[in-house]
Amino acid sequence: MKTVPFSPVCHQNQLVVGALALKRLLLTRLNPLGAVIVSGSLVSGYFAFPAQAQVRSNFFQEFNQQCQRATEASGRNLTQRSNYEFRQEESYGLPTEKQASFSGCDLRAANLSGANLSGVDLSGVNLSPATLVEKAIVSETPSNLTGTNFSQSKLDYANLTKAILTNANLQGTRLYDTNLSGANLAGANLDGAFASYSILYGAKLNGASLVGSNFTAARMAGADLSNANFVQAKLIFADLRNVKLVGANLANADFRGANLTDADLTNAVGANLNGANLCRVILPNGAKSEAGCD
Repeated sequence: MKTVPFSPVCHQNQLVVGALALKRLLLTRLNPLGAVIVSGSLVSGYFAFPAQAQVRSNFFQEFNQQCQRATEASGRNLTQRSNYEFRQEESYGLPTEKQASFSGCDLRAANLSGANLSGVDLSGVNLSPATLVEKAIVSETPSNLTGTNFSQSKLDYANLTKAILTNANLQGTRLYDTNLSGANLAGANLDGAFASYSILYGAKLNGASLVGSNFTAARMAGADLSNANFVQAKLIFADLRNVKLVGANLANADFRGANLTDADLTNAVGANLNGANLCRVILPNGAKSEAGCD
């Protein structure tokens, strides 16, 4: 297959292609090896582009209109595909997908509370707070995702910093390398979620359900995990320094290689902490561990 190197200008029609828009186009077309799948063929690397691909002259307009659909979508059903997805697949020779896609959209401070986004592709979306500076006073408005249904959706590489996700449904959701620092996930359902390398510094997951979830190598230092359900969860090599696991259900959870330095596990149940760093950890029985402090 003939390919041409990516450059900021597509010479077929001299349209300047922005990096974010190109990421939107290709982000979900990656195979596990990182190759781009276009027209049913693999192109190694992230910036190879098939010579036969055509860039629509109104790409940015269509992309922005698609993102606008989700800007104020409180309580709405956004699972249905629009003409946008069909046009992009037809124009660029992309594989046909079943789910709607808002991948790469800037949705800062969006109100998606109660919306149905089950199975939707939200890879790389920006749902971080909007910042307003007025008379030297800085204020932030976080995204409101209270009770939103993200089950089976893709949120890989998304930015959900400080987002409000209380009682949200994230069952079976992909959260690979997703930034949830400072997010409020109290009472959320993350059963079966794939969240390897996710970032949850200072996040609140008290009372959340994470049964069978995969948080391998997740960065969760300072998170509140009190009364959370981690039954059969994978926390291998996770950064769990200074987390609160008070009253948490840790039955059959895998903590091999995890760093639990300064964590509080008071009244946690079912904990098997073999292979974890337990330096200055408050154990379930209230005793303080010095294991791993060398």
